[in-house]
Amino acid sequence: MESDPTELAPVVARRLSALPTGLQAHVHRARQAGRHLSELVGVDASRVDLALAAHDLFRAVAEKELLLEASRRGWDADPIELAEPLLLHGPVAGLWLMQEAGVNDTEVIDAVTWHTTYAPGLGLLPATVFLADKIDPEKVKRRPWLEGVRDLAYRGSVDEAVEMYLAQLIVEIVGKGGIAHSRALEALNSMRLARHATS
Repeated sequence: MESDPTELAPVVARRLSALPTGLQAHVHRARQAGRHLSELVGVDASRVDLALAAHDLFRAVAEKELLLEASRRGWDADPIELAEPLLLHGPVAGLWLMQEAGVNDTEVIDAVTWHTTYAPGLGLLPATVFLADKIDPEKVKRRPWLEGVRDLAYRGSVDEAVEMYLAQLIVEIVGKGGIAHSRALEALNSMRLARHATS
C-alpha cells in the first residue's frame, strides 16, 4: 500500500522551507506546472506535487556533503556523479524520502531520483515531474530551446517532450566538452527504439 502524500507533505514542507528563497521559488513554479500537466495527461496531481516539492531538497547542499550523503544512504555513485556531485541531489532526495519521510511510492521515488538525468523505463508520473521541472518559465528564459519542450508538454505529448529535452541537453553538454550521464543516453536511446518499433 502506498503512503498518502497528504500525510507526508508536512515532512517535506519543513525541509523545503529551509531552502534558499530562489530555490523555493523554482520549486513553487515547478509545482504549478506539475498541477497543470497532471490535469492535462491524467496523472495523480497529489503524487506529482509531492515529488516536485521534494525534488530539489538537496540541491543547495555542498558537493562534498552530497557525496557523503549519497554514500551514507547507500547510493553507489558512478564516475560522472563523482566528477559532478551535483548530479547526486536527486538520488539523495529520493533516498531521504524513503529512509526518513517514509515514502514507499516507487513512482514518486523514481521521479525524484531521476529528475535531472531521467532514466530508461520510467512511467508517466516521473515523466510529468521531469517536464514540470524543466519548463519552469525562468529556465525557459535562460534556454530558449526549452520553448519547444514546453509546447510539446502542454500539448500532452509527454514522450516527445522528454525525448526532445534529452536530445537537446546531450548536444549542449557535449558541445561544451562535457560527458552526458549514461542514464540520459540510455533513456534517449530506449525512447527512440520504442518510437521506431511502433512507427
